[in-house]
Amino acid sequence: MPARTVATALLLAAVAAAADQPLGLVEQVEKDAVLVRFDAAARVPFGQMVALFGPGSVVKHPLTGKVVTENRRLLAKGQAVAVQDGLLRLRILWRDGSAAPAAGWDAVPLPGEAAPNAPPALTGTPSVVAAPGAAQPIRLPVVDPDGDALTIAWQLIGPAGRSGRLDAASTILPETVWNAPGATPEAAVTLQATVRDPLGQELVVKVPLEVKGADDPKRPRKVFAALGAGQEPAWQQLERGDDGSWIGVDDAGRILRVGPGWQNAVALPLGEAARRPLAVALRANEIHVLDRDKAAVLVLNEAGQVRRTLGGLSEPRDFAVGADGTVCIADQRAGGVMVFDAGGRFRARVGRVGDDGFTEVSRVCIGAGGEIVALDAAARRLHRYDRDLRRLDTWTVTGDPKVKPVDLAAHPRGILVLLDDGAVQVYGTKGTVAETWKPAAAAGLAEAMGAAVTIAADAAGEVLVCHASGITARQAADGRVVGVRGPALLRNASRVAADGSGRIFALDVDYGLVSVIDAEGWRSAQIGGRARSGGPFSEAGAIAAVPDGSAIAVIDVDKDTVVRFDGRDLRKPPLIFGGTGSNNGQFKSPVAIAADEAGRIYVLDEDLYRISVFDAGGQFLFAFGERGSQPSQLDEPSLVAVSPSGDAAYVFDEDRYEVKKYVLDQQGRSGKHAVTAGGKGSDPGQFRDAVAMQVDRMGLLHVLDGSRGDWQMLDFRGQSLLPLASRKAEESLRGATTLAVSPDGTAWLAGGGAIVGLR
Repeated sequence: MPARTVATALLLAAVAAAADQPLGLVEQVEKDAVLVRFDAAARVPFGQMVALFGPGSVVKHPLTGKVVTENRRLLAKGQAVAVQDGLLRLRILWRDGSAAPAAGWDAVPLPGEAAPNAPPALTGTPSVVAAPGAAQPIRLPVVDPDGDALTIAWQLIGPAGRSGRLDAASTILPETVWNAPGATPEAAVTLQATVRDPLGQELVVKVPLEVKGADDPKRPRKVFAALGAGQEPAWQQLERGDDGSWIGVDDAGRILRVGPGWQNAVALPLGEAARRPLAVALRANEIHVLDRDKAAVLVLNEAGQVRRTLGGLSEPRDFAVGADGTVCIADQRAGGVMVFDAGGRFRARVGRVGDDGFTEVSRVCIGAGGEIVALDAAARRLHRYDRDLRRLDTWTVTGDPKVKPVDLAAHPRGILVLLDDGAVQVYGTKGTVAETWKPAAAAGLAEAMGAAVTIAADAAGEVLVCHASGITARQAADGRVVGVRGPALLRNASRVAADGSGRIFALDVDYGLVSVIDAEGWRSAQIGGRARSGGPFSEAGAIAAVPDGSAIAVIDVDKDTVVRFDGRDLRKPPLIFGGTGSNNGQFKSPVAIAADEAGRIYVLDEDLYRISVFDAGGQFLFAFGERGSQPSQLDEPSLVAVSPSGDAAYVFDEDRYEVKKYVLDQQGRSGKHAVTAGGKGSDPGQFRDAVAMQVDRMGLLHVLDGSRGDWQMLDFRGQSLLPLASRKAEESLRGATTLAVSPDGTAWLAGGGAIVGLR
């Protein structure tokens, strides 16, 4: 082989700084990347630039014509991004003209050259048009020139409660679903997406959203969200997938997957491949499952077929999958962390119980740079190795020795260590605790959360902590608790309401507590409470939400008052109005409540046979309805519903199984009976035991019937009652006892400690 020398005249200043760096050789070439083999002792960290030298001028022997020297030329530069099958993967960022890298080129690290990094970029101008009430998928044409992983924060800008809602407020892929408002909003609606790369570079994209045409109310409704008992799992382990979904194992040993909007957890059809899963991860469309019985990590496709098995394990307790596909398994009996490459080949074992200070190998995680961190819970230590498996300094887990460390996770702020009391320690680069997050229980969003069992974090910094009780806490990147969820949290929810931003308000009448559930199903706040515990209620009854989310109103059936909370600032003391009596603005037996877009509150009194109307400040405006046996009169009123615009009200008369429609004149402060419809029966448009009734923004009436066991959507905007759609409650939720309807037509059936959404 001819001798190869690098002509110093061709070397840039950055290359000169790399003169003492190891020499690598390009072995494989892809479209925009190359795979380079360096000596095993060489260290080229991720993110470093590497110079690539190809064929240049040659000097031949004057007599034999043989090549004596070859002056290689700098023809390309790449950035180290991953390790693949033992080779360093470089992303090509610069070429000399049309130079195409080829196998056999030389590679020299450039430690003195900063790698260029471009912010995310928009490659097109999206346009979104949706029918009223439709669920419209949106995908932004966003790319990152450097191939960096992105996080996207989504926000709707427009009229409050009239702009629709988003399925997910944060994603990894540039995709979300816009649930359009039920009617054309009076002002423009814009979707704002803030796209960030790992370096914090941002791209802000604003997409105009348009509501056009008419939705077909007869289209079948499908279950899209499920909360509470029997509907969502008690997670025991969670991991963020490459596609933005979450995947994990519940307390029944099922492997489930839930989208970034946290609506429906779906069991994966893995058959008998994994019998007793301990942990699961999703990487590049492959599902990695740590199985206790098989003492192995199974790598499956999404159809449940096993592609490869990482075996030879003894007592595996945890595992982690790196960005490059490296799998690290904490194996207690083997005494260390077993490391496999992306192809499933065993590389090495790091650490050993009895040596290197190991006592117990309980948990493991992989940092963004490929470093491996193992938790030795018994010895309260973090054992660390770089991506080349060289040992780094060992860190000590500080704090009360009675509070045991139970898990760890890599996070943008450092290494998170979860303690069994729910507190989280954040370890910085020097191995000291930079900050400590309080246990999620301190936020007061749930009682009896139990011991913390596992923690998960994603690249955007979102953190999930799972507890032995089945409650999962969601924490922001700074440790603030922003929500909790779990199968038992809605156990006593007997009344529900919904606003136009996607929030649900679930009332526990026993304790007078209102759970505020955000659009992704997380309990984000609790308001109210019984008077003996400092709350405003003696005995809470029905609940209603103003469509734009500005207020929540609850009847106190013992005090004959209405308690009105500020929906924008839940910390404000509530407004209380009404009182016992038969004068205007007073009640004898208030049983149902409704609200319109102007913030007016409507209270049905079954003993006074009237509906009283109040403004947003609690001032009495007018009343309508009267007792009697005529079709226009009320005999046994039990439910009231009002159109969001405030132009019509509907009252269900329980004795006659009828709905009475009233035309409202807000300016003239009056309500006039218009027509009565319905009747007892099982045919469409009839009733047996209506337990909840509401109206959406399109003016359609939604009725839940406990005896018939169904939800009906009816058109009563004219002079007759026209059935449009129905669904048996047992298909969605057995034992549904109440109903909430968002202004945009999403129906929420509730009962038995659970809530399901139909759209």
